[in-house]
Amino acid sequence: MGFEYKISTFCTAEQLSNIRNFLQKHKYFDRNRLAYDKEFTEFRTAENTGVMPNLSIITEDDGIYICQHGSSYMWQDIEELKLYLQEEQIQYTIIDYQD
Repeated sequence: MGFEYKISTFCTAEQLSNIRNFLQKHKYFDRNRLAYDKEFTEFRTAENTGVMPNLSIITEDDGIYICQHGSSYMWQDIEELKLYLQEEQIQYTIIDYQD
């Protein structure tokens, strides 16, 4: 359980690949895991020794699903992703599933 968001956008295959590579090189990257027929990228800070990661992300054709398990701020620990989207001039909208 957590705070769920979707960055709704259409990225090129190259941009999606760049985002996936960025996520796997992120300082808090923990692991990729398959669940519900989707690949989750999970992130964990050193202080987090619990079962739940700090953050889970799924890259999809129509955007990026984000579940923040420890913060209600969507960009917590992934400000670099926001900067990448801005630098690449990728238009997006945020869906806040809490609304």
